[in-house]
Amino acid sequence: MTDTMNRWIAEWYADNDADIRALMRDVWEHPELGLDTEYAAKACAAFARTHGFDNVLLKCAEDYDNLDARVNTVVAEYGSGKPVIGIIGELDALPGLGQNDTPSRSPKEGPGHGCGHCLMAGGSAAAACALKYAMEKDGLKGTLRFIEAPAEEIGTGKGWLAKDGLFDDMDVALMWHAGACDLDYDPRLSVAIYDVDFRFYGKTAHAAGQPWNGRSSLDAVQLMNMGCEFLREHVVPGSYIHYNITDGGLVPNVVPDYAAVRYFFRSRSGMEGAKALYERACKVADGAAMMTETTVEKHIRMTMPDLNYNIPLCRFLYESAKKIDLPQYTEEEMKFARELYRNVMGQEAPENDWEVLPMRLSEFHDHTDGVKSSATDASYMSYICPTMHSTGMGNLLQGPGHHWGLTCCAGTALGQKAGIAGYKALAQGAYDIYTHPEVTEEFWAYQKSLNLPRLDYSSLKKPE
Repeated sequence: MTDTMNRWIAEWYADNDADIRALMRDVWEHPELGLDTEYAAKACAAFARTHGFDNVLLKCAEDYDNLDARVNTVVAEYGSGKPVIGIIGELDALPGLGQNDTPSRSPKEGPGHGCGHCLMAGGSAAAACALKYAMEKDGLKGTLRFIEAPAEEIGTGKGWLAKDGLFDDMDVALMWHAGACDLDYDPRLSVAIYDVDFRFYGKTAHAAGQPWNGRSSLDAVQLMNMGCEFLREHVVPGSYIHYNITDGGLVPNVVPDYAAVRYFFRSRSGMEGAKALYERACKVADGAAMMTETTVEKHIRMTMPDLNYNIPLCRFLYESAKKIDLPQYTEEEMKFARELYRNVMGQEAPENDWEVLPMRLSEFHDHTDGVKSSATDASYMSYICPTMHSTGMGNLLQGPGHHWGLTCCAGTALGQKAGIAGYKALAQGAYDIYTHPEVTEEFWAYQKSLNLPRLDYSSLKKPE
């Protein structure tokens, strides 16, 4: 391989920088939740068509073959034969994280891109278009598949697409995600998830007049939560339990006959570990119901496997990433970033620019540092084909995710430049694979050595 970026990829990015940033901003200004990402999907599809893709489909991830279903996914393709490389983006936002593009808290009503998916939407579209342009110019063989996926924040989008078969013939699936660190190709610890509703049913009564006639479903929820707090001491390391009460009754003076709590059970021990946590919590719920003479129903919303990093692929893409220029920020942009840093982090920003905004490439290590833990529905792809989920840039260094500060970054040059660079590196990596297709044999040898089980899609349920 050469040690410089492909000239055609570089040329395409130089010519289309303004269009890429406009797409990122457009998706940022129209945040959508879960599977309801029609606006973003149509915007990205239009971009792909404008920049050279002829075969662009707008689909519904959870109802793929229904032409009348509302759209939330983009699938575009170019070329033919092997290798088949997927460039993957994400579209959805987060509830309650609307924010103006100001360095201090200035809420906007509704959702916001507090995870930076608008950068992934525009960044992946750009990478796919730049790569297609280079493939045409250099006459490269192989198939390029560009996918914009919905509903990562609820853990189902790529699960549906996996069930639809979109990754079955892929040799490589590539994506980037904003992060509060330098651009990183290392494997990271990943967790599997069980997302479950516990619904308690009791008997209503006047809370003052005849409380003895009531059977409080809210009491049962609170007892379950208390039991799970005690359970935390007795779970294996790498286990996480989170919950929120989704229904606690209507008014204080009525014993509620219905209450509900939603739990996330996460485990670094994969699906078996997450299931074991869930099953132990079910016993706590049953005990709470018994103590309060209520009944309980368990409804699994979603299960999501852990992410499997393909180490040879990670190493290969790290070498490709060395060929690109990473973000450079203007004096005015750094002034903005320092003010944002002060308001988000609660302290003055460091003197060095690179300690305020990540803008460097981390040295590659073929093992995790044992500290960071993540969950993403990209895990579905990693059970099917060699997958790389690079992370870093697009947020303040060590800044919080799922936060208004990241929403701000994602709507400005702070995040846009990072998203362009993160996916440009993947475009270069994909180009290098097309020019050296024999490397996919090493990726697949490692993938097969993992001996991964077949995916279970039974928890995926179509919205009512």
